[in-house]
Amino acid sequence: MNATGERPRTVRDRVRRRVLTTVLGRIDNQAYLRDAVTVDAHRATASSGNGPYYVSGSPHRRDIREGRDGAPLLLRVRTVEVGTLTPVTDATVEVWHCDADGIYSGYQRYGADRFPALVSLTLRRFRPTDSATFLRGAQTTDADGRVEFRTVVPGWYTPRTVHIHVRVSSAGKALLTTELYFSDDFTAHIQTLPAYAGRGRSPFVNTNDVEIRLAKGSPGSWPTVRPAADGHQADVTLQIRR
Repeated sequence: MNATGERPRTVRDRVRRRVLTTVLGRIDNQAYLRDAVTVDAHRATASSGNGPYYVSGSPHRRDIREGRDGAPLLLRVRTVEVGTLTPVTDATVEVWHCDADGIYSGYQRYGADRFPALVSLTLRRFRPTDSATFLRGAQTTDADGRVEFRTVVPGWYTPRTVHIHVRVSSAGKALLTTELYFSDDFTAHIQTLPAYAGRGRSPFVNTNDVEIRLAKGSPGSWPTVRPAADGHQADVTLQIRR
């Protein structure tokens, strides 16, 4: 860190961030976000790609924190079929996300304040650079299609809004890959807490996030968040089209 307590950034990083926030700031996601949390039994949860930081073979466990600092979060996921809302049982649910500093396990060499090194990642075919597994885990859905994970609220990294990746598969076949999002008010509050405050408020929010726009508001990907005894609890039902 420099004398002001900030992480050093290159001029190029600052220019890139300014350009991106200016361009994305012109994107009107409000029309998409208005109906994003509306429950519709006949509408599948929005899908997305794995992203560059997916690693297969996540540890099978409920607590994925591995001692990472951050606001405690109990993430409860239910998987059902679109239309009938029949539970999707015996499916594997994987989750992965960055830590309070915006860093992903397996890719710790890539800083959170710079644009992702996509050229380097691509040349490596997105192979991990380290063997860390924090904030990654998998569970098997029960008879009601439910799993839960003990984790922390993610931090932010350039150029994305706060999110959690989720992948649902059965018998080796992917059924759904999506991202979970939180309200900007909630993440703004979280970013004032000690584990997050050093990086300040994220300039990348839901209303200028390109992935949310591409998914037309990402319906079905917005957990209901409420206070819990030791932090927060987030509940979401993923509607899957087999």
